[in-house]
Amino acid sequence: MDIFFTLVEPISNVFVYILLNLAICAISIHWYWAKVTGNFQEKLHRNLQRLALIISILIIGILFVRQWNIGDLLAFYSIFSVSILIHSQIGGYQEIIKESRGWFINIFLVFLIRGYIYEPWQIPSSSMKPNLEVGDFVLVNRNAYGLEVPFSGRKKLFSKGPDVGEVVVFFPPHKPTVPFVKRVIAKGGDKVTYINKKFYVNGVVLEQQLIDFDSSGARLVSETNNKDYVIRLMNRNSSTGSWEVPQGMYFVSGDNRDNSNDSRAWGVISEEVIWGRADYIWLSWESGGWPNFKRAGNIN
Repeated sequence: MDIFFTLVEPISNVFVYILLNLAICAISIHWYWAKVTGNFQEKLHRNLQRLALIISILIIGILFVRQWNIGDLLAFYSIFSVSILIHSQIGGYQEIIKESRGWFINIFLVFLIRGYIYEPWQIPSSSMKPNLEVGDFVLVNRNAYGLEVPFSGRKKLFSKGPDVGEVVVFFPPHKPTVPFVKRVIAKGGDKVTYINKKFYVNGVVLEQQLIDFDSSGARLVSETNNKDYVIRLMNRNSSTGSWEVPQGMYFVSGDNRDNSNDSRAWGVISEEVIWGRADYIWLSWESGGWPNFKRAGNIN
């Protein structure tokens, strides 16, 4: 997979992206024209389908490399497919109506769910252990903090910030194209202190109760805003510090406290960079293993 993304990188620009999508539209329009005029050729159609598959894979690769919103793309294809459906309804082309209706319903559902309600995302690091493990696939609630507007670069209507204690996916200031997942520890106006492996918010400690420990560290139950969750501390020294959180900003930290690149290192985040709230683990797939649903469930 890394080789594929390396190959796609040189063509990951807006011009190529638009050109590839226009090619998909052209293939679809050719199919429509061939059906209407009676010039449909099965062999040519199969070859064009193969070409469309290759183009679609390239488009997906560009989306991953550039971290663009797939919801906008699906919104475009929803409009395109319904346009074909309406035109075939007007012309009375029953075979096309039957097929294009299936396109529209499927694409629209994927657009609505995948693009603007829940988006699947795989946990890339161990910074949120033990609650989120490497290889967990989570569903990110895109509308938890407002309704996302299509074709707007993830701008939201009725926007609101996350609550303290929630697990959010966002784009950090030092890596604005790479999504991170952390827990909100404090928000604007709060003073945060981290000392002796404990967080203090406005002078009040976030309580920690030991569950168990092993040779590498310990698991503890912590509480933030009346929300209990498990954290991990390792047998090594940790950094200390104190931070004032500006209004409209949020202080975030990984649950794996001694192995997390978070607000203690690069500062706070704004509401505008928050992608959504991580709500559910729906699948786990560890390296070298098989997909399983053993960890499926709500994220604490």
